[in-house]
This record gives sequence, C-alpha cells and structure tokens, in this order.
Amino acid sequence: MNGDNVVEFEARNRLRMIVNRTAELRPLKSVSAKAISMAEDERSAAMDLAAVISSDQALTARLLRLSNSAYYGYARRISNVREAVILLGMRTVRSVAITSGIIDSFRESEPGDFDMDLFWAHSVTVGIVAETIAKDTRLARPEDAFTAGVMHDVGKLAMFLCEPDAMKEVTGRVVTDGMRWHDAELAVFGLTHELIGARLAQKWKFPDLLVDAIQQHHTSGRGAAVDSLADIVRLANLACNKQGLAAGLDWTREPERRPIEAIPPRVEEAIKRVHGGMATLEEKGRAFLAHVTSRPPRWYLGPQVLVEAAEPAAQTNAA
Repeated sequence: MNGDNVVEFEARNRLRMIVNRTAELRPLKSVSAKAISMAEDERSAAMDLAAVISSDQALTARLLRLSNSAYYGYARRISNVREAVILLGMRTVRSVAITSGIIDSFRESEPGDFDMDLFWAHSVTVGIVAETIAKDTRLARPEDAFTAGVMHDVGKLAMFLCEPDAMKEVTGRVVTDGMRWHDAELAVFGLTHELIGARLAQKWKFPDLLVDAIQQHHTSGRGAAVDSLADIVRLANLACNKQGLAAGLDWTREPERRPIEAIPPRVEEAIKRVHGGMATLEEKGRAFLAHVTSRPPRWYLGPQVLVEAAEPAAQTNAA
C-alpha cells in the first residue's frame, strides 16, 4: 500500500468515525427527524406536519413566537401550528422545525475554544442570504436555500465535537500561520468539513439536493456563475464572510483577512433589493435565532460598535 492510499484509507476511517460519533452524541430530536422525512406534497402532508410539531411544546412555542414576530410581519395573530402551516407554507414551517432542532441538539454543550453563538449566527445569516438570492433568481426553492445555508458548515461542528484537539490545530494554522481554512483542514485531517457535513446530512436522511449543496458549497462554479443551489449557498457564504460574519474561530475583525473575491452583480443586486441590504439580512438572522432557539444569541461586534468603543480610549490617550 503506497503513501497516498494510506492517507485515503485513514481519511475514510476518520470520516466514518466523525459522522457516526456525531450522530450518536447528538441524535436528532424525533420531531426534526420526522420533519425531514415528511413528503414534499404540501396538500397531503401539511396537517401531518402540524400534528408532529404540535407534539413538541417547546418547538410549538418557538414557531408561534417567530410566526407572530416582525420577522414575517403578518397583520393577524397566528394562534396554533395549523394556522402557521397554512399561512407560512409547509416547507417554511418544516425548515424552521429542522433548523431549530439541529441548533438545539448541538448547543447542549459547547466545544472548548469555539464560539457556538457566532457559528450559528454565521450559519443562519448564510441561510437567510441564500433564501434571498433564491427568491430573486428563482434558481432554487427559497426554503431549500435557507436550510442548505444553515447546514452548510455543520461538518465543522462535527469535527470540533469529535476531535477538539485536532481542530485547535486547524484553528492555530488559520489564525497564527495565515492558512486558508480549507488547506488547514486538509493538512490536519486529510479531508474537509464539506464532506463530513454532507455525509452527516445523508445519515439524517436529508434530500439529495441539500446533501449536494452542503458538499459543494466551496467547490461549485467560480466567478459570476449562479446556476445551482450549491452556487447560491457558496455566494451567500461569501457575502457573509466579506462582512466579517464568519463561523466560530475563523471569524476576524481584520478586514484584510476577509475574502477578496467579488460577489457577482446578480447576487449583489438581489441583496440590494432588500431594504437595508446586508444589515437587514443580518438583523433577520439575529431575530430568527432569538425566536427559535433556547437561549438568546450573542452576536458579532459590527464595525460601528468597534468605532464607538475605540473613541473613548482615543480621547483618553489624547488627554
């Protein structure tokens, strides 16, 4: 067996171990698993979904909180899950149920030296930007884009959960040595988070379309191409990273360490058509997490906050 085959064999074993151990340590709540398996036909499955969600009191409360918030902006009050399914649509309610369940299952314990709040802030904002791009381009269903966006980096969580010391080494190579995250993962693990995330989504029985988008969110077409769900997620991820809204420890306040790749005009226009642009989409991400998770999220310090925090210090030094 030559060296390359040994590396491939070790990587395959590592992949299998991380996926299986993550699924064992963080099993999906039954309501989330059932929501994933529900049929795509809204007419036949919508009320079945309402019944499944209604069996979980905590999820029901979160869904109704979100449904009656400014996030959706309905004038009438939604009082039960059945009404939420009718007004918001089965696929939207399904994506909320899946997202809420997955976030809470991972938030039960936080890997050391990893900021879980910033990770989910990034992931949910990517989902919301992806949903916005999908609505504007009509290249994918917005609900699929949202779910794929939220889930795109779940492989990183699995790696931190199962091999925290190895992920600390990855983080060190990124933060201290200036390596790209992709290259640091390959150097330490022999594989990357996209593949782990895709295999985990398969184990959870996500549809193939979402599995492919998770696996390809760094390797889909480059440049101005916006042709697939994977492209939408890749570009939503890029838009968030350019704002400094990156995931966990690879986030940095230093603008020079953010991506320099240009966002295609088609995507820029989709984001600008939202009143307030990225700032509004970021605020929607914060609102979503506040309504559908078990604890209020901490958020990124934006540039304005940093400027305001720096001004008193500057005045003191001047004095």
